[in-house]
Amino acid sequence: LLVQHYFIQSNLRMNSIFFVLIACFLSVNCNPNQRIFLESKQTLPHSNGWTNAGKAKKNEQINLVFALKQGNPALLEEHFWGCSDPSSPMYGHYLTLEEVAELVRPDIQEVKRWLRSYGISPDRSCSSPLTEDFLKCSMLVQTAELLLETEFSYYTSPDTSDDVIIRASKEYTVPYRVGKVLDFIGGLHRVPDVRRRLIVRERIPLNSQDSSILDNNQFSLEDDSFADYHAFRYGVHPDTLRKQYSVGASVGGQSANNSQATAQFLGQHYSPTDLKEFMFLFGKGFTHRTTVDHVIGPNSGKTGLEANLDVQYLMSLGANVTTTFWSTGGLHEGQEPFLEWMLDLSSNATVPYIFSVSYGDYERSLSVEYMQRINKEFQKAGVRGISILFASGDGGAGCYRSEDGSVTFEPEFPATSPFVTAVGGTRFTSMFSDDNEQANDISGGGFSALFKMPKYQKESVAHYLNTSKLPDPKHFDATKRAFPDLAAMSDNFWIIINRFVMNVAGTSAATPTVAGIFALLNDARLAAGKPVLGFLNPFIYRHRDAFTDITSGTNSEACWLDPLEGYNVAEGWDPVTGMGTPDFSKLLEVVLS
Repeated sequence: LLVQHYFIQSNLRMNSIFFVLIACFLSVNCNPNQRIFLESKQTLPHSNGWTNAGKAKKNEQINLVFALKQGNPALLEEHFWGCSDPSSPMYGHYLTLEEVAELVRPDIQEVKRWLRSYGISPDRSCSSPLTEDFLKCSMLVQTAELLLETEFSYYTSPDTSDDVIIRASKEYTVPYRVGKVLDFIGGLHRVPDVRRRLIVRERIPLNSQDSSILDNNQFSLEDDSFADYHAFRYGVHPDTLRKQYSVGASVGGQSANNSQATAQFLGQHYSPTDLKEFMFLFGKGFTHRTTVDHVIGPNSGKTGLEANLDVQYLMSLGANVTTTFWSTGGLHEGQEPFLEWMLDLSSNATVPYIFSVSYGDYERSLSVEYMQRINKEFQKAGVRGISILFASGDGGAGCYRSEDGSVTFEPEFPATSPFVTAVGGTRFTSMFSDDNEQANDISGGGFSALFKMPKYQKESVAHYLNTSKLPDPKHFDATKRAFPDLAAMSDNFWIIINRFVMNVAGTSAATPTVAGIFALLNDARLAAGKPVLGFLNPFIYRHRDAFTDITSGTNSEACWLDPLEGYNVAEGWDPVTGMGTPDFSKLLEVVLS
């Protein structure tokens, strides 16, 4: 079966694994050392645009992450839904990390015996988070190749040959007895997503005389008379958003126990100097902080657009809330940065209550086993009362062109996960007006190709499917998880980076905006002696009247070169703006009632 497996297409691979496992279950002489493919779809790095730069040296040191099957997965999910559903008596009854660890603790001995048989000491070469459901091990390339019956190569990124990582250049296998207790192994095939997610529209120095952008002839932060956002003829800044979403000028964090964070990957670092200058220019209308309270991970090197945007707007909407910049290693560390962040959450007993994340991969590029396990990690965060918001992407419905030339939609994970909140994008109907919002056609949205539709959104999505003009059904599965869940402004945002004022666009701008608003709602609940909101989606779909329905705008983007349009905007939920944009005053009334 294993030999035959190498010659079949990847879409048949799950059947091959199934038959291998069935054969073992039915045979009284099943060999526990028979090798099986742990992941049904192993997309090799060159398939994602990375270039093979030759075989890795045998004495190179690499890190692999073994995701062990968790104990009590059904109980974990049951508690997740109970503590997240406002109609449940368990709503807001969250667990500590220690309690989560007791719930999910796996059987780790089989994997340790396997590692020892190849000369790897789990005690000296491996580490685990508190939950013990991951095992991160350091080993030589030569050892890893024997352990997994694969080969490793150097790979350079699509953007620059300076970014080099080590990954497996062939599919990997494990013994059947080990495969029974593992979900996947990280550090083998998945590569960092180096796509640029922000659209840059304008870039002007802080000492500018561009009268087409500025009302004043000169603009300089050194001269306080001109250091004011009213100098700009158009665009979005914090006061625009606070006014649009009914966040009063006096509204800010009051609770010492409240917290918010942005998670950053791939060498995205923020500039403390830029943050101070941004608040000096754009923060005069509300009480705010000018420094990040906590930095976890690296924050040195080149300043990143994403990082600066997230910090500047998270701290402007979630004003005066304790803020953490949570950074995970970049390309040069050769890590799977998103997986590393998941491990970090399982290692820290105290983490921020809400995360804004602008990160994603195409569903088709990831294995089912990987995504299902990451969903379990989101559940672990949810039962601790942590809200995780992801940008829904900037490609509209998306466009995937197969080898035969046919095209279809392209959903992004983790936005398609039923266990996170996906944030889409809107824009003003006119560049020079801040009165009315409409859908932004770049707003990522649609339907997962894998995850079933969760109960909390079935009624809202059914209304859309029954009343709206839909694309050809061959391009999407209307029975699967629909996204985004809500939206916010995502166009013409002014940020400061390296002493330049820059105008950017993308759902990466909408996400920290929404996260900051919900951080203020958490603040109000904490001040009233209530628990934080935790996983937000059941609350969002239950209280649709607290959101402004976006009913105008063009179809979401799809395939530009083909006659394939995306989804329509409609009354109620739609795959462009979700349930609409937040109205803070209405939401505040709801969360305190």
